[in-house]
Amino acid sequence: MNSHLLLRLNGFAEAIVDRFEKWKTWFLAGFSIMYLSVTCILASRKLLWNDELYTYYISRLPSLTDVWAALSTGAEQIPPLFYVITRASLALFGTNNLTIRLPEVIGFWVMSLCLFRFVSKRSPAFFGFLAMLFPLFTNAYNYAYEARPYGLVLGFSGLAMLSWQSATERVNRQISLIGLALSLAAAVSCHYYAVLIFIPLALAEAVRSYYLRRLDFPIWAALMLGATPLLGFLTLLQRAMVYSSAFWSKTQWMSIPEFYYVLLAPAVLPLTILLALSSIFPATINTLRQNDKYPPHPYLHEMAAALGLMAIPIIAVTLSMVITGAFTDRYALQAVIGVSIVVAYGVRQLLGNRPVVAAILMLFLCVSFLSLGIKSFTKIGEARKAQTQTVDFLRSVGTSDLPIAVTDQHEFINLAHNAPPDIASRLVYLADPGKALYYLGHNSVEKGVVDLLKPWFHLPIEEYDRYIASRKEFLVYGSASHFLNWMLSDLTGNRRLIELKGRNGDSLLFLVSHDSRPENTTFDSSATEERLRTGWLGDHQRGQTQR
Repeated sequence: MNSHLLLRLNGFAEAIVDRFEKWKTWFLAGFSIMYLSVTCILASRKLLWNDELYTYYISRLPSLTDVWAALSTGAEQIPPLFYVITRASLALFGTNNLTIRLPEVIGFWVMSLCLFRFVSKRSPAFFGFLAMLFPLFTNAYNYAYEARPYGLVLGFSGLAMLSWQSATERVNRQISLIGLALSLAAAVSCHYYAVLIFIPLALAEAVRSYYLRRLDFPIWAALMLGATPLLGFLTLLQRAMVYSSAFWSKTQWMSIPEFYYVLLAPAVLPLTILLALSSIFPATINTLRQNDKYPPHPYLHEMAAALGLMAIPIIAVTLSMVITGAFTDRYALQAVIGVSIVVAYGVRQLLGNRPVVAAILMLFLCVSFLSLGIKSFTKIGEARKAQTQTVDFLRSVGTSDLPIAVTDQHEFINLAHNAPPDIASRLVYLADPGKALYYLGHNSVEKGVVDLLKPWFHLPIEEYDRYIASRKEFLVYGSASHFLNWMLSDLTGNRRLIELKGRNGDSLLFLVSHDSRPENTTFDSSATEERLRTGWLGDHQRGQTQR
């Protein structure tokens, strides 16, 4: 390559760096408009599903005292601040699909801005933009428009990381320490598993203390103060632990690789494009001068914090194996913050002297995010269409006067909330925690139906054995393969006459009526639960659960 062309490429590269630095406020505004527009549209269109309907019903209780009482049942294992924030959103903007999800939309956005600031303090601005964009291509983005606390936890965790970084730099030290303590306290007040962020921060402070040869007591004090809200939630935690003994999602060591696969699978394409660009544009093309404003490598303690965040799933699974026995992927979503920081720094090492390539990558990410938004919008439309199809199917059955017992709690609460009155008024859920434990091997969801959905949500819940003993005719609707469906198994063994009336996709509709054959021996729910708790009931009887 001749020297003249090399000089022109170098000049172009320098111009890109300068533009990003000078115009980063405009780029942040553009990102915010893009993110908020796409996410708010998705949030407004998506139907509320099972977990979000828990948020809906509890947030609409008359007072915070009622909210506390509902949480005291243990059926909803979430601290109260999440509901305080959601109630405030509903009070300010009215009740609709967007406003109930608005706190999470904002929380995820705040996390993204914090990622930009955290990385751009040590690297040119476009690597901060890369850190900000990367979470949009992970499974974590699904929780940016879901009315559950995970988007808020990510936002508060991002603020905690940024406050900690500022505190270590002694920039506005008192404000940074207060921000660190408050953001940590807010995170654990929205979800108990948010306490996991203390571990990476403690690890990072330990690394920092090692090379400083002293402890930074104000930061350690801020970390401890951030955990104090948990003391006020001890009663709620104790009630939640009761449910964890028979939780629907049991912890397994395979949960660790599964988490990383689920989180990062959507990001495979951007990472592939990154590797392709780095190969197409070899390092010899552009040689950008070293910018003395930024250190050549990230600080060791900050990398320790990022790697600690990445390791949160390992920590969470290990602790849950020992303590709670309950784990789902969303409990460890804070790992996406660490992954985004590590990816941004990794790209800097790979493309640090090729800002043109980094700019192409960021443009590709923005276009891809918009296309993914269109794809998600299409899926939401298909889900709405499927809901309409279910309602039309239930209306088409000739027995329009009979109750409809829905076989799994998810489908039941979804239909009870979203179906029109002529269908919703006929729905009933037949609950029995003992039978759920016998057939499924867990009953935390079923106990929640009894303890929360019936007394607090005022949904039509009936006791299974009593309803069956009434010998009335009713319809049963649901998928036989659903992970919460135990009812069909019991009905077929209960000498009831079952007639298939129709099929809607994977879901079946049966007419259940009594016959002259003798009823089965009464099922002892409490005895079955006790046998499982004491290890007397074999694994072959408990069944295997998949979600």
